[in-house]
Amino acid sequence: MTTQRRRRGMALPGLIGVLLCMPAIFAASAHESSRLSIHALTPIIEGHQVGGVAIDLAGSLYVADFGDVVWRITPEGKREVFTSGLYGASGNAIDAQGNLLQSSYYGNFITKVDRLGHATPLVTTGLQGPVGIAIDRKSGDLYVANCNGNTIARIGADGAVSTFARSELLRCPNGIAFDRDGALYVANFRNNQMLKVDSTGHVTPFASVSAKGLGHLCFKKDRFFVTAFESHEVYEVTLDGAVRRILGTGKRGLVDGTAARARLTYPNGIACDPWAPRLYINEYVNESPDGRPRRAIVREILLPD
Repeated sequence: MTTQRRRRGMALPGLIGVLLCMPAIFAASAHESSRLSIHALTPIIEGHQVGGVAIDLAGSLYVADFGDVVWRITPEGKREVFTSGLYGASGNAIDAQGNLLQSSYYGNFITKVDRLGHATPLVTTGLQGPVGIAIDRKSGDLYVANCNGNTIARIGADGAVSTFARSELLRCPNGIAFDRDGALYVANFRNNQMLKVDSTGHVTPFASVSAKGLGHLCFKKDRFFVTAFESHEVYEVTLDGAVRRILGTGKRGLVDGTAARARLTYPNGIACDPWAPRLYINEYVNESPDGRPRRAIVREILLPD
C-alpha cells in the first residue's frame, strides 16, 4: 500500500478499535538498540514507489514498486527486473515451489511468476484492491487482503475466489501473514490496528501498533515485525500482543546506523530472512507520501542474535 491511494481520498480516519486493544508500546532498550542496525542495500531508485517485499529460501529478495515492476535482488546484492507489465505491483509471497505470487492493486489480479521470470495470470476476477498475500502451507490456499473491499479473500487450489473474512474492523487491510501455528493476522493501512482472523473468518483486535497507519508484516520465530508507514517506524509484536518499537523515531529521515541513530522514511514492504537474524524493508524516499518525484530504497535490518 502506498501513495496513490492517498490521492484518491483515502485518508487515515483515526484509531478505530483502539479502545478494544491497548497494549503498551515500548522502545528498544539501550542495549538492544546498540546491537540492532540498518543499512542501505540499494542506492535510491528513481521513478518508483513501494509495494511488498518477499524473500525465497535461496535468499533472493523480490521487491514490488507499486507500479509495473518487481525487482529481484540476489544474496550478492545484484538488482535486476524480475517481471514487469503489472498494474500497481503491491503485496507478494513465495510459494512452496519458489514461484512469486504478485498482486496488482489497480488491476485487481494476481500473477504467478516462476523462477525463470515467466509470468502467467493466476486470478483475474473477484478481488478488490488486492495487497498482501499469505499462503496456508498446509492446504496451499491463498489469503489476500482486499484493501478496497475491506475483506480477506481465500483462493483455493482450483483458483476459485471466495470471501473468507468481512468485518468493520478491517480498514484497508494491507499486510497479512500466518504465525507458526497457522493463525492468520492482518495489518490495517487506514489505522494502527493489527487484527487476528480465526479459522472461521472471525476478526478480533490483536494489537495497537504505532500511532498511524501500517504497512506490511512478516513472522519470524515467535514474533511479527510490522512497518508503520506514516509513522516512519518498524515494530515488533509478540504472540501475546506486546508491542515494541525497534526502529525509527516517528520523524521522517533516511539515516543508516544503530537503532538509536537510524531514521526511516515511509517504510512499507517487509520480509523476514528465514535463516539469519535479518529483515528487509523498502521505503518511499519523498517529502510526503503523495509527492514527486517518486523515489524508493531497499534497506537491510540486522537484528540482535
